[in-house]
Amino acid sequence: MTRLFPYHDNSAIAFLDKGCGRRIKMNKFLKVLDKVLSVILIALVAFIALGVSGTVVARYFFGYSSTAFEEFLTVAFVLIVFFGAALSIREKQHISITYLIDKSKKHRAIFDIIDNVIIALINVALCYYSIVWIQKVGHIISPASGLKMGFYYIAVPITSAIAVLYCIVEILQHFVKIDDADKGYLTDDVLPGDQEAR
Repeated sequence: MTRLFPYHDNSAIAFLDKGCGRRIKMNKFLKVLDKVLSVILIALVAFIALGVSGTVVARYFFGYSSTAFEEFLTVAFVLIVFFGAALSIREKQHISITYLIDKSKKHRAIFDIIDNVIIALINVALCYYSIVWIQKVGHIISPASGLKMGFYYIAVPITSAIAVLYCIVEILQHFVKIDDADKGYLTDDVLPGDQEAR
């Protein structure tokens, strides 16, 4: 990662980086949060895979379908989008067009900070207005499941807040040493073991 202030070149940043105890706690917290989001996403994907298969079997072999269960599957898909979007910030997995940045590698860190500030501001707005929206319509009962809609919508401010936190972490990484996220795969087509073997 290209840093705005390399640690060995700036005494002020080196001073900030001496808070080793706080950094260790932050790294541990981030790893736990990363793992929790990963487990949530794995569970949601498994639920959708098994749920869709079960729905197909129940409908075509037993003539049974549940609108409530289909609603849960739809909500699970939406949750994957929101939780995945937040975790992708931490893992730097969002799709990006880097042509202009690649032409100016010297300013990559500045562009990265600006990028994360913009994403953070968007998520702050999303968090605020989603809370306002939940206060207005969260009490409405879903006709299919009988649950309050606010039970579903609460994921939006939660994931937006996590996204803001990850943006702040990405910005701080230019000034203070913070561990990168652990990724399941180093590339899209190579397993970690195969990468080491090479």
